[in-house]
Amino acid sequence: MSRSPSQDPLDVGPIGGQALPEGVMMRREVNWAAAVRRLDGTIATTGRTLSPSVKPWRRIPLVRGMVALVETTVLGVRATLWAARERGQDDGSDFSAGGLVTAVLVAFVAVFGIFGLLPAVVVKTMGVRNPLAFSLIEGVLRIVILVAYLAAIGRSARIRRVFGFHGAEHMTIHAFEHGAALEASEIRRFDRRHPRCGTAFLLVVALTSILVHALVGHPSWPVLVASRVLGLPVVAGLAYEAIRFAGRHPSSLLGRLVRAPGEWLQSLTTAPPDDDMIEVAVAALEAVLSLEAQPTDPADLAGAA
Repeated sequence: MSRSPSQDPLDVGPIGGQALPEGVMMRREVNWAAAVRRLDGTIATTGRTLSPSVKPWRRIPLVRGMVALVETTVLGVRATLWAARERGQDDGSDFSAGGLVTAVLVAFVAVFGIFGLLPAVVVKTMGVRNPLAFSLIEGVLRIVILVAYLAAIGRSARIRRVFGFHGAEHMTIHAFEHGAALEASEIRRFDRRHPRCGTAFLLVVALTSILVHALVGHPSWPVLVASRVLGLPVVAGLAYEAIRFAGRHPSSLLGRLVRAPGEWLQSLTTAPPDDDMIEVAVAALEAVLSLEAQPTDPADLAGAA
């Protein structure tokens, strides 16, 4: 039976996703699947069951945040490479393996260097000594860098299409969580923002860092570098727990407060999808759900619709 978007979601277990170029990846427990629109208009899907060796680590608070971050990055690269091959774009001009590996390395350098360390270096150079002021100014700079970057890349027509698939992913997950029919007309009733979004996670990391770094006080240069680089996994772990809480308690005051900044930021990283985008997101969701009925097998499952 369909439920209105204003009602709390059903307890269907955790499910997440990620937008791809002309496609969507969905993840549910140990299974993940992706769907992409081929150049001929058909939809290709693939799915895989993850190794159970990492499962115990996903249950440990704080640790599971970094595990989820690494897994999401690795799966995102694999899904993007697969989608590029299905669309016939593996000639090196768009999404070659080497290019994506380089992009991931650059992303990690950017996260730890520009997002993690640079704001603190700027404030330290400014000569701010009050611990609270130091942490607040640093946090504001970190948020400005994040928002400016997202706003800049959002000006690209190609990225705007990815943002459309991002919106389709969120709306489809909302529909599934509310027991609605997985049809475009039903899915369109739901918000394109979602509390467990990775974009929201980055903003919560920035906000969490203000509180955590305030405890460090006015650090020396060695402590500053160590706390901002080596301490980033700790901050990310705390932020992940906050996002997880907000996702499980959407109607609580604390859940709404945690969710609010991320929902605002998602107005930059999601766009209203067209029906073709929603169809791809549904295909990805149905592919990952179908894996749950299959025997555990590390072999890829592939098909086309």
